[in-house]
Amino acid sequence: MDPPAIVIRPLASGERRALATVMRRSFGGLAGVVFSSGKTTFVAVAAGRLVGGAVAGTFPIDGARRGGIVKWLFTLPEARGSGVASALLDRALAWFDEQGVTDAFACIEALNAASSNRFARRGFAPLGFAEQLRRFGARLPRVWWHANHVVDVGHVLWHRGAAEGIEPGRDAAERARGLGGLAATLALHAAFAALLLLRRGADVDPSAWVPFLLAPAVVVGVRTAAMALAGAGSGVVLRYRPWETGLLLAGAIAGLFGGPFVAPGSMTLRARAWSPRSLEPLWVRMAFAGAIATVALAVLAAWGVAAGVATSFAGPVSTYARILATFDVLLPFFPMTAFSGRRMWAASRVGWAALAAIVLALWAASPGA
Repeated sequence: MDPPAIVIRPLASGERRALATVMRRSFGGLAGVVFSSGKTTFVAVAAGRLVGGAVAGTFPIDGARRGGIVKWLFTLPEARGSGVASALLDRALAWFDEQGVTDAFACIEALNAASSNRFARRGFAPLGFAEQLRRFGARLPRVWWHANHVVDVGHVLWHRGAAEGIEPGRDAAERARGLGGLAATLALHAAFAALLLLRRGADVDPSAWVPFLLAPAVVVGVRTAAMALAGAGSGVVLRYRPWETGLLLAGAIAGLFGGPFVAPGSMTLRARAWSPRSLEPLWVRMAFAGAIATVALAVLAAWGVAAGVATSFAGPVSTYARILATFDVLLPFFPMTAFSGRRMWAASRVGWAALAAIVLALWAASPGA
């Protein structure tokens, strides 16, 4: 029997609750807190049943350019692989053309192969922060706001027609961009640590400040190095991608609340598209490597604090490593799915549980816990 035909049409009155149910089954229950069907929503219907949806919007960038954003694109788990999401995306892009959109955007989790492949086939490419500034300048905050690229930790801004694709002979440039992004991430975490100390009113004591400023960079560096080593020899070419909105969130938390947050970035492919089935074991291996390295660093730093060894450095390293381990291990659900926990949870509940137990023990043993 042939599968039922897929009909793509605008969302009808009275279907919002049913669409929200489809979205929660696709992303998980917590996604319902932030989901909104918006003014322009298309749905996919098969055999009289909603099986997917796409929420789109447009906004002015400047006098000559108009942006379009695919805010949500989702299908029921049982409908995946049947062309539903692609049909919804095509309808949203056709609507963009009708609205005179010149720049189309989507925010995609760094290791979401299905979405990356789907958007890459339609002319989208990831847009690095430097390229974003070059293209949009002072209008970039407007683009981020309308593209919902503000607190989407671990997501990459994709842009239709971006000139950041991988071409022969550009390996050195790609590598330099990845290393530059990592250097910027480390430097910004040090700056946020300084902001945190200023927010708390700490005395300007270089002997205490320098270790505190270095601590988050050490934690991010150790995690990233472990993931890169786990990916070495895999036959694929990796690059580092910063989490620009994660860094924005880390700065806001430090400046407004005087608290630490770590946005470690992702090790991913330089290519725009890849096979999720063939590379999933690599992503799992890298996820475990990064999380184990972070947890081991937290344990070592906690020992240093307890033993009185290099406490001025061990103390802040323990704090930042515990915080990163919490997000990287303990929170394997939306909206923290860009961290390592989701892949570890899906691949090995035993392995995930072992790391989670250590992280919980670290918090229980920490001063003031």
